[in-house]
Amino acid sequence: MSDKAERRDDYGEGRLRLIRNEDGDISIAIISPDGTMSAGLTFVSRMHGGGRSPETLEALRELHKAMLRDEQEYPSHPR
Repeated sequence: MSDKAERRDDYGEGRLRLIRNEDGDISIAIISPDGTMSAGLTFVSRMHGGGRSPETLEALRELHKAMLRDEQEYPSHPR
């Protein structure tokens, strides 16, 4: 099971989506205003032989948590 955090940008023109997978990997997607994914990246944990960016991965995990907290306190609604 994965856990998705998504935030609309402050101008309402796109969204940032972070998905934390069961194994701790983080996938990032930039969603354009029309709803299509314009870019995507994945940072993997060392568990599966990857993990060349452990500090970046940890920062993305913290960002994922922060986005979930923001969504609870300040839900992003379409403008």
